[in-house]
Amino acid sequence: MMTPDDPFIKDAARAFAKLVADSDIHVGITQSPEGLEEVAATVVSIMGGGAVFSPETAADLRQAAREGYQERLKFLKSISDRIGGG
Repeated sequence: MMTPDDPFIKDAARAFAKLVADSDIHVGITQSPEGLEEVAATVVSIMGGGAVFSPETAADLRQAAREGYQERLKFLKSISDRIGGG
């Protein structure tokens, strides 16, 4: 049985946030630091469904989501730089 502190769940939060970053970039949204916090909290809320995570687990998942979002932005920027777009 999987628990909220399972590494797979953190990977899922990271991957979900990367999809959000893709969507944001596609429509031209640039998140402020506060916006990124909202994205991370929303990812955790959606992943939890009706479940309530402990404060520590929720914080860990929000951190994973922030990292995933930032990783994706960094990746997309590196691609853009390589093809001369930025």
